Amino acid sequence: MQHTSTTKHGTSRRSGFTAWETVVIVGLLLALVFLLMRLTVTGSATDQRHLTINRLETIADTLAKYAIDNNGQFPTTEQGLKALLDSPAESPLPINWRGPYLENPEAIEDAWGREFLYVTPGPGDPPRSYDLWSLGADGAEDGEDVDADLLYWDRTTLLP
Repeated sequence: MQHTSTTKHGTSRRSGFTAWETVVIVGLLLALVFLLMRLTVTGSATDQRHLTINRLETIADTLAKYAIDNNGQFPTTEQGLKALLDSPAESPLPINWRGPYLENPEAIEDAWGREFLYVTPGPGDPPRSYDLWSLGADGAEDGEDVDADLLYWDRTTLLP
């Protein structure tokens, strides 16, 4: 939309934007919106990863308390992490369950709403007491960045 006006000296002056100028401005605005959306999504995914790491560490501390109360025994693989919320009904029954060790059922889920994976004893030489992990944002094994697995026994996977 162009408007032409004449100054007192007889020269004409244009006002408004040409079609080309409008296209450039809209393009710049779209690029800015895309960049801001990407930063928001990346920040959110990073926040979810940090929340998952914090929950892994909380569960590990809680499993240690459970084992202290029960003569060094961790919940079995079959009992799972739900044994931290409610006294297990499956054998072997805990000797001295003093729970609930966790109040919130979401505490045994990663930030993407999937229950943490738990196996006891964990494989290895010598075997670990348990393995505790999350499959990351994509819910599939391996992956990179926010999709990378978070393995409690491998502290390098828990680095930011």
